[in-house]
Amino acid sequence: MTDSAGDVVFSTFDTRDLDKSQPKMDCGTHIITGGTGKYKGITGSEPFACISKPTPAGEPEGSFAIDIPHNTTWEIK
Repeated sequence: MTDSAGDVVFSTFDTRDLDKSQPKMDCGTHIITGGTGKYKGITGSEPFACISKPTPAGEPEGSFAIDIPHNTTWEIK
């Protein structure tokens, strides 16, 4: 992710890594691995959900829409 100033947060994700303390975040977890600029030294996690939504009108056949809410905890050392 890059902010408007050009500083970047790096993350990976794993759909098998589920936070059992947050059962609604049942699609996987982003692991925040570092960053640049003001985000240098950042670590954290972002469990996320995958909520299917109706396909918007006029989209090509086979299209789909998903809302992906995240619950982020992080710190910068």
